Amino acid sequence: MPLLRFFRRRRRDEELQREIDQHLALEQDLHLSRGLSPEEAKRRAHLRFGSQRRVREQLWNSNSIVAVEKLLRDIRYAFRTLLRSPGYTLMAVLTLGLGIGANTAIFTVINGVLLRPLPYAQPDKVVHLQQTASRIGPDPIGFSVQEVRDYREQSRDFSDLAEYHSMTFNLLGTKVPERVVTGVVSANYFNVLGVKPALGRLITPADETLTAPPVLVLSYAYWVREFGSDPKVLGRPFVMNDRVHTVIGVLSPVPDYPDANDVYMPTTSCPFRSSQGMIANRDARVLTILARLKPGISASQAQNDLATITARLALAYPRSYPQAAGVTVGVTPVQRQLTHAARPTFLMLLGAAALVLLLACANLANLALSRQLRRSREMAIRLAAGATPWDIMRQLLTESLVVALAGGILGVGIAAASLKLLVAYAARMTVLSGEIRLDGWVLVFGLSISLSTGVLFGAFPGFIASRSKLALLAGSDERAAGSETGTRTRNALVAAQVAFSFVLLICAGLMMRSLYNLLSVDPGFKTANVLSMDIPLNWTRYADLTQQNTFFNQILERTRQVSGTEALAMSSIVPLNSDRGGMNSGVQIEGHPQRPGEPLPQVNHELITPDYFRLLGVPLLSGRTFTDADSRDAAPVAILNAQMAQHFWPKQDPIGRRLSDDGGKTWATVVGVVSNAHQYGLTRDFIDGVYFPQAQVTFMGDPHLLIRTRDDPDRVSRQVVSIIHQIDPQQPVTDIRTLEQLRSAQLGTSRVTSILLGIFAGVALFITIVGVTGTLGLSVSRRTREIGIRIALGASRQEILLNVLKRGMTPVLAGIAMGSIAALLSTRLLATMLFAIEPNDRPTLIAIALLLVLVALIGCVIPGRRATRIDPIQALRTE
Repeated sequence: MPLLRFFRRRRRDEELQREIDQHLALEQDLHLSRGLSPEEAKRRAHLRFGSQRRVREQLWNSNSIVAVEKLLRDIRYAFRTLLRSPGYTLMAVLTLGLGIGANTAIFTVINGVLLRPLPYAQPDKVVHLQQTASRIGPDPIGFSVQEVRDYREQSRDFSDLAEYHSMTFNLLGTKVPERVVTGVVSANYFNVLGVKPALGRLITPADETLTAPPVLVLSYAYWVREFGSDPKVLGRPFVMNDRVHTVIGVLSPVPDYPDANDVYMPTTSCPFRSSQGMIANRDARVLTILARLKPGISASQAQNDLATITARLALAYPRSYPQAAGVTVGVTPVQRQLTHAARPTFLMLLGAAALVLLLACANLANLALSRQLRRSREMAIRLAAGATPWDIMRQLLTESLVVALAGGILGVGIAAASLKLLVAYAARMTVLSGEIRLDGWVLVFGLSISLSTGVLFGAFPGFIASRSKLALLAGSDERAAGSETGTRTRNALVAAQVAFSFVLLICAGLMMRSLYNLLSVDPGFKTANVLSMDIPLNWTRYADLTQQNTFFNQILERTRQVSGTEALAMSSIVPLNSDRGGMNSGVQIEGHPQRPGEPLPQVNHELITPDYFRLLGVPLLSGRTFTDADSRDAAPVAILNAQMAQHFWPKQDPIGRRLSDDGGKTWATVVGVVSNAHQYGLTRDFIDGVYFPQAQVTFMGDPHLLIRTRDDPDRVSRQVVSIIHQIDPQQPVTDIRTLEQLRSAQLGTSRVTSILLGIFAGVALFITIVGVTGTLGLSVSRRTREIGIRIALGASRQEILLNVLKRGMTPVLAGIAMGSIAALLSTRLLATMLFAIEPNDRPTLIAIALLLVLVALIGCVIPGRRATRIDPIQALRTE
């Protein structure tokens, strides 16, 4: 191969030299055998052979590739030139390294989350079905067992439909009682997804029969975390819901979808899903449907098929599908479902990183142009020596590419170092964060962006250099060479830098203000010094209300004796825990009769003990709170939040009114109204809510203990967990966190996004100011003679300063004008990420513009003051 021979030229040359030496030695021996002297024999041997250099040069040239030869020569020269300017080289490599590193890091996330196919068989065919009642609320309402059967039997566009829902159960048989998130799935669930087991087998139709022994499939993450990847877990029995479940397999490491489950069980093993009440009730909608499209069927075609089935069911069961509810079924590809929350944020960050890189390129192009103008005499000499304009341009492009590749290596290193933080950040928005890793595509992206960057910031300076004039060798003013073109170009690059910086600063400013607005939200309760823990009950052990209340009372009584506790309460939810949904259902309200065909009003239900409001500091607006007298034998009571009171009794007192959540069998009397509280997230609007006393409910399966402490929460939590295990050794205690930690988690994504944008904007601002100051400083140094003449002719220092500031601020103001237009267009992409602020917020736009003007003005003053100190006599002499 020619390329292989090229890189072996030196070895071939050495081999040829040895062959020539051997040939000469043989020729010389021949002459010696004829009686010639050694000197004469050597002379005749060399004369007969001819020129050794010519033979070696012919072989060397025959093994050479001209293009590669020139490239290697340009690279060596580029290294020598760059090493002679270590300051410029270091700054250029660092600047590009930061820009390329930011882009490569964000691309690593996008590649893992948005571009890499899901680890399912034909993932584009897997879809998620969602049933919603749009006129009641935007949240999905799920499917019932009968609806799953109907869609499975009547659909023509799906090859298979699988049902799924997630519950938490107590698992006994490990070192300590454990609460596991359990995926309850139909036998075809794993086939629909197209996944395989990592160990053992998965659930089959034989496991879903009523007489089949209960089985479990472990998720890969749970197997690694709890059992250390021990293959002996197969066949191991565990007790769950008073039944022995046997582990039959471990799922392969696939994304946690729809939920992060620890174990999976067939539908017949779930006591709730397999109950006749659940199976017979068409309105018991708690299930999710995953389906696989038939070959050649698109999601839109399947949507039409589902609409036909939904209309058919509405005619057959009008009570379950009231027209006023607006029940519809939608189809969403699983890939989109997994990434819809993360996509806008990641694309916005990639755009911000691209702006930083473009800004770095503009700044380096400006520096390279200034550096080239200082080397114009060198370029003229090379032209005079026979170099072509293309040789000059190729050489400077090679220098920029060497710098860019060095920056690319540094950038990939930065991306690798930040990988762990990026995975943690992405995990807040998508379960695909485990797919984020450095791979070949990331390295190709890093190489491509490095080469593109090198061409981008090196092309124009190379073009200017290739047009150097030979007149420079005759003594013409070197600094005048290309001055007009160079000045216009540098000003255009400064304007571009300012425009890029302005867009980034606006985006960062909007996110910062949005974060400030989030931090300023009053949640409606006090989060300081409140500890929460989940105490999930075993439904088979505490199904009776008396047993449940006895257990709760024992916990509360013993916990009150722990030093450092100020107040205690049990509740069905933990405020601000977005992982826990509320209990929403329809209620009948006395005095508000239901119209025919109209669904019941949907309100949020919360179950609490008497000290709940006092512990959280929720203000009581009217009436009273719950007391210990509101027991099981007392008359049912309820407390409303202000939102619900205003909704149903806008000008009346709701105290004494009644409502029912069981179809009118039991009516609870309203005894109080409390202030609104952000129970499910700081960004969510208030919703109608009603509180019921825990002592009057039949079963609160997933209660939470809230403790207001004046001591170390960790110490208190350890003591409380010990108390609970003393009362019931088989009772798990999980999810121990403070409300401050929950609030911080609510703000985590916005905070990290704002920090990343702030870093990008800070880097952009720094690069811009360096570019403005450097460009203006070069302009002042090139105009030393002109400024000296102006001063000699009587120009004042103020006039000189104003003239310099005018030259420096003109491209800055032009860049702000261009950046304003670009910002108004680009900030629309942030609309879904902002809270309580508009994308085109004028105060932010004006404040950022003033900040950029002020900082640029300070940057211009530095070379301006230097210009006012020029000595005209000295300037004229040096010229």
